[in-house]
Amino acid sequence: MWKLVFYERKGMRMVVDKSAPWLPNRAAAESWAQFYMRQGYHIGLQSQDGRIERLSGGLPG
Repeated sequence: MWKLVFYERKGMRMVVDKSAPWLPNRAAAESWAQFYMRQGYHIGLQSQDGRIERLSGGLPG
């Protein structure tokens, strides 16, 4: 199981939103991540064991 993690800058703070639903496999999560990255979001993937892999480079503006 995998889920998307959204990164957003609010003032001087970096907010990490982990409230996305769990997806059945990594391929589905990567597909959604690509969609959101094209929309300008900064995305990471969280595995079921808690590890987060950051997919977007740089910091949100």
